[in-house]
Amino acid sequence: MCNYYPSLFGGRIGKIILLSTLVLISSFLYNISFAQQVTEQSADEQLAAQLLAEGDYERAAAIYEDLFEDENASPVIYNNYLRSLLEMEEYRKAQRTVNEQISRNPGKVRFEVDLGYVYTLAEDNRKAKRYLEAMIKDVPVNPRAIVDLANALLFRNFVDYAIQTYLKGRNQLGSEYPFNIQLAEIYQKKGDYELMMQEYVELVVLDESYMEMVQGILQDALNEDTEFVYSDALRKVLLIGSQKNPSQPLYAEMLLWLSLQLDDFEMALRQAKVLDRRFGQDGKLVMDVAQLSLSNKKLQVARESFEYILNLGELNPYYLDALVGNLDVKYLQATTGYEINYELLKDVELQYELTIDQLGIAPQTVILIRNLAGLKAFYLDKTEEASSLLIKIIEMPNISNRIKAQCRIELGDILVLRGELWDAHLLFAQVDKMFRDDPIAHEARYKNARLSFYMGEFQWAKAQLDVLKSATSRLIANDAMALSMLIQDNLDEDGTSVPLNMFARAQMHVFMNHFNRALSVIDSIEAAFGRHQIIDNVLMAKADIFKRTGEYEMADKVFADVTQLYPTGLHASDALFERALLHERVFLDKEKAMELYQQLMTDFPGSLNTVTARNRFRLLRGDTSVEEQFFYQQTFRP
Repeated sequence: MCNYYPSLFGGRIGKIILLSTLVLISSFLYNISFAQQVTEQSADEQLAAQLLAEGDYERAAAIYEDLFEDENASPVIYNNYLRSLLEMEEYRKAQRTVNEQISRNPGKVRFEVDLGYVYTLAEDNRKAKRYLEAMIKDVPVNPRAIVDLANALLFRNFVDYAIQTYLKGRNQLGSEYPFNIQLAEIYQKKGDYELMMQEYVELVVLDESYMEMVQGILQDALNEDTEFVYSDALRKVLLIGSQKNPSQPLYAEMLLWLSLQLDDFEMALRQAKVLDRRFGQDGKLVMDVAQLSLSNKKLQVARESFEYILNLGELNPYYLDALVGNLDVKYLQATTGYEINYELLKDVELQYELTIDQLGIAPQTVILIRNLAGLKAFYLDKTEEASSLLIKIIEMPNISNRIKAQCRIELGDILVLRGELWDAHLLFAQVDKMFRDDPIAHEARYKNARLSFYMGEFQWAKAQLDVLKSATSRLIANDAMALSMLIQDNLDEDGTSVPLNMFARAQMHVFMNHFNRALSVIDSIEAAFGRHQIIDNVLMAKADIFKRTGEYEMADKVFADVTQLYPTGLHASDALFERALLHERVFLDKEKAMELYQQLMTDFPGSLNTVTARNRFRLLRGDTSVEEQFFYQQTFRP
């Protein structure tokens, strides 16, 4: 054993092994030492951060001073050390610290701006002003340097100097780098909303390709604009811009876009007409307003829009669409909203038939035929004629399967009207099977689930509705969720419910326009189950029937009962909104309508009706700027 070790470490190989072993031991000892230093530094840093958070700036500064002596100290150590010094008002030491950081990081404007920050806190404002203005003056003429300096200034809350930096950059770089987005964001934070909007609008005027991006940014802002500060500022900027540059259509186009975002379709139509006349667009924008108004049930605006295009003559490229659209509007005006106008419906029926005779039964007139079928079936009690019209479309060889499927769904609804429930079920199931997960299949499945609800098959209906909650169509998904919740909330443990059965029957009578029968069933539910949780749904259905049959005073009373008896229920805000609409549009009681809209905004701030209520309240109050009134007089003349 004694002779073994000398032989091992003797000679060349032994020396190499010995040297390698010593290197490994040294490396191991160094790593232990380094780890101890890092651990100690980390512990010191944690202690300093804790002291800083507790407001013990003196002890924190003492630790950070030692840590900052390391030339590789992190920016966090520098920032916290500087903060500690500034909190203690040790401005000279703070200046030396910043200068040391600048020397360690040449060209880093962030730390150079910190020196101006220290001067400002030391109340040496003249020196700070000279220093920061010199930085702006000497900033290199390239976008990256300008953005870096502006961001460094914003970090220290030198907002006005950041604006100066971007304006200088715009001056030097021209339209290639105008910095509109950056300036708009700064003005927004400052609360200078007109300047904010001016930057966005000027960017679009400068380069129209930014229109979609700017509209997306503005739409997000408008969605959160509860006090209308953004919309008022944008409207003012656009109005002034349009007055100064009448040959530039973008101002008017953006005004049109803004009006549509605010649901001000009347204003949108006026703007579209001005654009059409000024720039000879053959009614294109007016047609866009017409279709948007129709889809949003702004029927009077839609009708005026379509009639404007019809007056341009039969050679206009949008004439046929306007002809169809105008008939659609008259049909909806007679059937939606408040009391059904049967006299107007008969006139509309005649106009539909004359138009179809003139244009013929063809793919171009399918929408007319479908609407005529709906009119005959649901309002004029001519279900046989309505069915024949839809069957003609289904049997046409050159019609798409999608349109045929829509006609089958409508034919199914007519079969429900006639009490042929099993045949209706087969039609809905047929469309569902043909199109699978397509939105049209979701519609068919919802109709089938609703039919099962009418028939009292609640568990099967709910199973189908629960699947439809994730439907791609938001309307179908919302309707499915509402009906599923109604079933869930009112179904007994054994899967039955007498009040729910009766309510389902009443709803089927409403669907068939048998309002007296529906009211009779509803009265029976109230008499027998007056304390049942389904009663708020029953009252809402009752009020809706009164509204549709023109008994507006009764409708208002029942809506008021819902809000009073069920203030935390699902229908309370809807009932309040319906009352406000009745007082505004039927009773013409502006003050009462404003009171109800105000109550809705106060009591139900999260309601889906709140935004519309706020817009209606503002309109009734007469919130129109002086500039807008002037612009109406000067530009939007009939």
